[in-house]
Amino acid sequence: MHEALNSMFDLTGRVALVTGSSRGLGRAVARGFARAGASVVICSRKLESCQETVAEIEAEGGRALAVAVNMSDAGAPAHLVEATLAGFGRLDILVNNAATVLDRPLHRVEAETFNGAFGTNLLAPFLLVEAARPHLAKSGHGAIINILSIAMAAGSPDRYYYPPIKAALAQATRTMALDLGPEGIRVNAISPGTFRTDMVTKAYSEETLVARAAANPLGKIGDPDELVGPALLLASDAGSMITGAVLVVDAGATVAPSGRG
Repeated sequence: MHEALNSMFDLTGRVALVTGSSRGLGRAVARGFARAGASVVICSRKLESCQETVAEIEAEGGRALAVAVNMSDAGAPAHLVEATLAGFGRLDILVNNAATVLDRPLHRVEAETFNGAFGTNLLAPFLLVEAARPHLAKSGHGAIINILSIAMAAGSPDRYYYPPIKAALAQATRTMALDLGPEGIRVNAISPGTFRTDMVTKAYSEETLVARAAANPLGKIGDPDELVGPALLLASDAGSMITGAVLVVDAGATVAPSGRG
C-alpha cells in the first residue's frame, strides 16, 4: 500500500484512552489502536483484567497502561485523565465505551436504578469528555468516539434504560461535535449491532445468535475485531472531515425488514 495512504491511518505517537477496554468491543478497539501505533490506556473496574489486556498489547510490541476505575464514581473521569497524562504525557483519542447494560421494564423503573444507569452510561461520558477536552484540543488530532447501540433506533419491549440512554448519547454526540469542533476536536459515534462478545454469548443462546445472523443482509454477526476498522477511521487522520456522525456497524440489521437483525 502507498506510504501516504498508510500514514492516514497511522496512530504512532498518539495516546488513546478507551473505557471498558479489558474485554469485548473495547478490548478489540484498544488492541487495534495499539497495532496502529498508539499508546493505549486500558481501564475497567477490575485491575487484573486490565493488566491481562496490557500484557497482550505489550507482547505484540505495543505500549499500554492499566487503570482500574468504576465509571459510576464521581471522581473517575478526572482520575482517568490524570493517570493518562502521568503515564504518557498527552491525550489524543477518547473512546467512551464503558457501560452498564442494566435495564428495567416500565413497572420496575425506580429512582435509584434509573440514576445509576444514566449516571454510568451518560453522565460519566459527559464528565470524561470535559476532563479530556483541553488535552484533546492541544493534540492537533483530537478525536472522540462514543459507542452506542442499534437498540436505540427501535422499540425494545420492557427496556426503559439502555436504549433511551444510547439515543441520548447519540444526540449528545452531535451537540459535542458543534461545541468542540472549533477547538479542533472531532466527535463521532459508532452504533454496533450484535457482536460475538462474552457479554452477548452469555446473554443469548447459540440458536438465537444464528437466527440473528440469518436475519441480517450479510448473514452474520460480528467478530469484535470487525469494529477496529470503523473505529480506526474515526480516530485517525483518515476521518479528518468526519464529525457529528453516527456510523452504524451492524451487518445491515437496521435495514433488514425486522429492523433488528
